[in-house]
Amino acid sequence: MSAGGPRVRSLFDRAADAGSIGAVLFQGIGAVLFAFGAALASGIFTLADVFIVPTQAFIAAAGDLINAVFGGAAQIINFGAIASALSIGPGGRFASPLSFVFAFVIVLLAFYVLLAYISEEDTTNFFPLIGTGWDVPTPGWTDSEEEDEG
Repeated sequence: MSAGGPRVRSLFDRAADAGSIGAVLFQGIGAVLFAFGAALASGIFTLADVFIVPTQAFIAAAGDLINAVFGGAAQIINFGAIASALSIGPGGRFASPLSFVFAFVIVLLAFYVLLAYISEEDTTNFFPLIGTGWDVPTPGWTDSEEEDEG
């Protein structure tokens, strides 16, 4: 058994098959250049991933956001249209022909409530009672505007 094991023996066999020291050097330099090229390609792919992965995540999140905002509303309007069509069709169901209009009004009302909530002025109080003009005071959580009032 030779020292170094079969990998070392294989390396010496390849060197012996090369025939000359020039061929051995040529193969060694070629291996170094191949390794450098592989490392360079890996680095380029890594740099590309730095831009591609976050961009793909942003695009997927934007799609999920659009689906979350408008997907449920579209389902409600779709169900209203189906109920309205079934009530008009033969053997009329319990739903009204105005189900589509009701569904559309409900979606618009939901968007209005959401926009009204978003447009409310931020306050540091913990329990704001929307629409009543007053809120439950919380000691220690006052800002400069609330201090001026009292």
